[in-house]
Amino acid sequence: MRLIIGAKWSSTWTMRGWLIARLSGLAFECDTLWLSRPDSKARLAQVSPTGLIPVLDHDGFLVTDTLAIAEYLWELAPGSDIWPADRQARAAARMAAAEMHSSFAALRAALPMNLVKRWPVANGLPSNVKLVNRPGVPAEIARVQDAWRHTRARWGAGGPFLFGAAFNAADAMYAPMASRFRTYAVELAPDAQAYADAVLSHPLVTEWIEGAHAQAREVGWDAAVAFP
Repeated sequence: MRLIIGAKWSSTWTMRGWLIARLSGLAFECDTLWLSRPDSKARLAQVSPTGLIPVLDHDGFLVTDTLAIAEYLWELAPGSDIWPADRQARAAARMAAAEMHSSFAALRAALPMNLVKRWPVANGLPSNVKLVNRPGVPAEIARVQDAWRHTRARWGAGGPFLFGAAFNAADAMYAPMASRFRTYAVELAPDAQAYADAVLSHPLVTEWIEGAHAQAREVGWDAAVAFP
């Protein structure tokens, strides 16, 4: 299998796809397709029927969309860590992942992921104030925290993640969101901050972030910090 991804420091969906592929326990190769180069559009058309990434190529069968990739890999490895073993917990995890997949458009637009950037503080006032107070963003920040809180209250006993001790695809879907909150110094409630910290400290997430930093150094740190 081959997973086609974008830049590690800024491509949220490929971060999710890679984390989910790793959770499957299956062997796969990873190819990076840079989306900001003159030939990017033509190369993307060759590998993605939707024009989006990530794309999972399994013996020539192309799976697009991160949730579809999660389901495809789950069917190949149904005992893996992609979804919980319990049927109801698995349905709840799919609901949590689906909300992240289809929601929070204002927040995602205002606070684009950049794993090598930290928003500065000037004169004691975070310069992210205008960003986090754009229309719709405060309500979506609150909803993310509520979603984490309610899911953990029902399913999270025994560990720091949404469904307890095991990091699964629902956590992977929220990993870029947790990174956004750190990048832009978004103030979270203590329980939400603890969950975000746990996600960002998970070995697979730290491996991805380390790869993002290495990639940024290769292409030019200043350019990576500036985009998006």
